Amino acid sequence: MLKRLAAIGVGLALVCATAACRGTEAGDGPDASPSSEWIAGSVSPGQSKPGTKASGPATSVSPKPGTEVNWGDPAVVENFNGPLNSRWGVYDSPDSKPPRSSDMVSVSGGMLHLSGGVSQKAGKDVGAGLGYFREQMFGKWEVRFRVQAGAGYAPAVLLWPEDNADWPAHGEIDMMEVIDPKRQGGGTYLHHGKDNAHVGVDYKKADFTKFHTVGVEWLPSRVTFFLDGQPYFNVTADMIDTGLPDEGPMHLALQLDQGCGYPIPCRNAQTPEKVVMDVDYIKIWKYKKK
Repeated sequence: MLKRLAAIGVGLALVCATAACRGTEAGDGPDASPSSEWIAGSVSPGQSKPGTKASGPATSVSPKPGTEVNWGDPAVVENFNGPLNSRWGVYDSPDSKPPRSSDMVSVSGGMLHLSGGVSQKAGKDVGAGLGYFREQMFGKWEVRFRVQAGAGYAPAVLLWPEDNADWPAHGEIDMMEVIDPKRQGGGTYLHHGKDNAHVGVDYKKADFTKFHTVGVEWLPSRVTFFLDGQPYFNVTADMIDTGLPDEGPMHLALQLDQGCGYPIPCRNAQTPEKVVMDVDYIKIWKYKKK
């Protein structure tokens, strides 16, 4: 399943349109009702496209990350010690595919929680998602998270273009997608170009039922993926026919997507009533040349 996923470069990046996901007022919490329905994207898993180059797990990266950038202090540190601020947009699209409902997102105990299960608000089996709308061209992102085991739901941590209409031409950067119901590993992908050319690591082993930090450095010269501070996959322009994304800014998206079939296995007898993804923090750095 996961090897096939890497071969065709399917991402779980089904996020809301930027224009529809703005509009929460300052201080709105995760359970606040949006002023208008927040619309999810309609991108669906596709077929292999011309220009595709799939890659297996990498054990080293080149050039050495960090040598050409002075990151300094992060521009954003979100520890989830209070209600979500106005930069967050919670998706509320229970009739889209995948379905998401705003009542499946909450904050407590210094963590953000995304839940998959039957929503009281929607009255159906759904997932959850939200975006942090600080769009920027290039930079560094880190997210520390864990997720309960359970078929029927898959977490994704990714960067998505400013506007849904710009996908896939402007790219997509998947820091981690954990399809495996046991959460013992996940996939990493970079998409770019109108034909959805892509490269990726099909399965990076880690026990995601425990907290891990995933990250990416998106630069003009490379896109480097990290797990717990260690680089494990580096993409340069020569590795993908379309080159690296540089058409426009992206923003961070966090998702726990509901599914039944390919690529997300259906719920089964071992799946708990609700599957929860906990996010401990996010950090975002601006791109600064040395």
